[in-house]
Amino acid sequence: MKNDVSKRHKNLLILLGLCALLAVCIVLYLLVPKGGESEEGDSAEEAAQEITVDTIAGESIQKIEVKKDGKATYSLVKKGDEWKLSGQEKIPLDESKVMELFDCLNPVKATKTLDRTVEAISEYGLEKPAYTIIVTADGKEYQYDLGIEVPVEGGYYGLSSSNGDSIYCLSDSLVSDLDIDTKTLMVKDELPEIEEDYMVYLNVDNSSGRDFEALVVDEEDRVDTYSKWNITKPYKKPLATSIKDWSTILGYFNALTLGNLVEYDAENLDKYGLKYPSSVITIRYFETTADYEPEANGNSAGDTDSDSEDTEEEETVPEKYRKYHTLTICVGKKTGESYYVCMKGSNNVYLGNGDVVEKMTKLNVFDAMDHCVYATLATKINGYEAIYGDTKLSVTRTPVEKTDDFSAEETSGDKAYTKNKEQNIWTLNGKTISAEDESEFLTPYSSAYLLEYTAKADDSVKPKNKKPVLTMIYHEENRDVTVTYYPYDGTNFYRVDRDGMNYFLVDKRSVDDIVKRFKNIEKFAK
Repeated sequence: MKNDVSKRHKNLLILLGLCALLAVCIVLYLLVPKGGESEEGDSAEEAAQEITVDTIAGESIQKIEVKKDGKATYSLVKKGDEWKLSGQEKIPLDESKVMELFDCLNPVKATKTLDRTVEAISEYGLEKPAYTIIVTADGKEYQYDLGIEVPVEGGYYGLSSSNGDSIYCLSDSLVSDLDIDTKTLMVKDELPEIEEDYMVYLNVDNSSGRDFEALVVDEEDRVDTYSKWNITKPYKKPLATSIKDWSTILGYFNALTLGNLVEYDAENLDKYGLKYPSSVITIRYFETTADYEPEANGNSAGDTDSDSEDTEEEETVPEKYRKYHTLTICVGKKTGESYYVCMKGSNNVYLGNGDVVEKMTKLNVFDAMDHCVYATLATKINGYEAIYGDTKLSVTRTPVEKTDDFSAEETSGDKAYTKNKEQNIWTLNGKTISAEDESEFLTPYSSAYLLEYTAKADDSVKPKNKKPVLTMIYHEENRDVTVTYYPYDGTNFYRVDRDGMNYFLVDKRSVDDIVKRFKNIEKFAK
């Protein structure tokens, strides 16, 4: 009895061992690559599963109609050489975008076929198709009915009029390419590309809030000689533009693009806020004529004086080579993160980027203006007066022609010369300044040169003392510029009046320090 049990136990162990060995063999069979079953073979199998249902060349198509849930969404018809939207024939269409729609028809692809049965028609959503596409090409009509989406593999179960015996798993490109908003096919207005250097006028007319206007002016009309632009609104007196930031601000007026088309040739602009726009943006600019050649006309940007002051480059395109244009953009209501916009003279309504629109229509003038009170170098003017208290200092500058006749530095009387550099003879109240004293003598002017506007003045502030703290009268070649500093809050600021422009403040301590420096050079007039 005992031997029989031992024998049965031994047989059981052998059987378990054989089962384990069989399991290992099965695993190895599944994991080890089989000869002849390469990746190329897999690709060939996948390719074999791609079925061409129809091949319809875009050039052969005369009409296409797309329905969704049984309702027509759009119909495109070719009339002559042009494509038209049925019911909206007056709207021009972009032919290249229309032809892109037809890529999914050349060819129409499927991944597999199924037998067409009554049960399958119901199961795959083909009794009431989600989409119906009807194409007329070379006089032949093709129809595709698409039901529910194919799980995992993607695409749609569908029927083709070319083969009534099968249900296809059709490519999802039939939906992704053809289920579109037809506004994307319409020819859009285009905003011109404008070179910043060729802009000459900007105006923002706001129905509420401050207007803004700036224009390029002749040299004699400039607020500052180094800025060819004057800001003429919102203030009565013009301001110079910021050399540092003005290019960025010009970029705002060149950054707007027309976004999605909302409505073509809208009859009711009022619903978009465009019958009476919230803002009207006007940009005047020029293009160069075809016969303009910069190098031939000596207008190369490199033709600058290396000794000149670091100023904004002059526009050098001669007037005879300019062709002027005006662009006007109307801004309506805000919708989401965008604004309704249209070009003047067009009723086509688009979306405009809200951030770009607001940078133009809500422009902070303080950011656009030059903050320097007066930033012309002493060596670029003929002289100046400084008046404070009962004292008046009168300074003159007499330039001396450059010469190589002197050594590196020579002195003739009270006149100093330096080889190959511009020479100036300075006088203070009629007294000539020596070369040794020139650096100290110019210190007050250099300090005034650095003064900047710090804030907008508040007209409600009424200082008790209205007597000027300091007046500077600068004598330029063709004009005088008068800058006067008045008491303001008695603590932090003085109010600045530059030729009647008195909108801004400067730091009080900086002006007090300049007066102190002028007092220190009074000795040179004795």
